[in-house]
Amino acid sequence: MALPESISKWDLSALEDKSLTDRWKEHVAAGPVWDEDEFFINYVGHPLSGAWYYTMARNDGLSPFGSFMYSVFVSSIVWEYGYEAFAEIPSIQDLISTPVIGSLMGEYMYYLESEIDKNHGAILSSKYLGNFAYFAIDPLGNIANSIGGFFDISLTMRFQTYQLYNSRKLSNYNKALQKPQQFSNYDYGVIINLEY
Repeated sequence: MALPESISKWDLSALEDKSLTDRWKEHVAAGPVWDEDEFFINYVGHPLSGAWYYTMARNDGLSPFGSFMYSVFVSSIVWEYGYEAFAEIPSIQDLISTPVIGSLMGEYMYYLESEIDKNHGAILSSKYLGNFAYFAIDPLGNIANSIGGFFDISLTMRFQTYQLYNSRKLSNYNKALQKPQQFSNYDYGVIINLEY
C-alpha cells in the first residue's frame, strides 16, 4: 500500500469502489493472469521473498521438500490468494517464481548459512559481517528469534500429517481383526508452538 502505484500497479482510488470481500471474490475468480509488474519485482523481489520463506522453514527443521511446500503455502495461499488478492488479481509469474525460484535460492542460502556457521559466525574474520549475512539470508527467522529472545518465548513450526477420522476408525477396526493398515488419505497441517 505504501509503494507508488507505478511499482505496485494498484489503483488505490479504484480499490475504494467495492468492499474488501467483493474485491477479493472478483480477483480470485478472474485469476490467475499474466501481470504487468516490473522485471525486478517479478524475478528478483518475489523469488527473494520465496527464498526467505524457504530458509525460515529450513532453519526450523523442515526438509527441503517441506520447506518448498511451506514456501508454496505462504506465497500462494497467504500472499497471492490472501492479502494481495484484495488489491489485484493473482499473478501467474508470482505463483511460479516465488516458490520455485525462491526455493532454489533458499537452499543455496541455507548452504551459505552452514558455511558461516563453520567459520563461527564470521566472514573475513568479522562477526559484524557474519551477523549482517545471517540477517540478509534469513531475516524472518532472525526477527522471530529476536522477538522470542526479547519476550522469552520459543517459536517453532513443523508440518504434520493426520489420519482422517474415518481412516482412524478403519485402522482400529483392522487392528481388532489383526489386518494390515489400509488407509491412504491424510489431512495436512502446520503446527506453530509458542512456549513461554
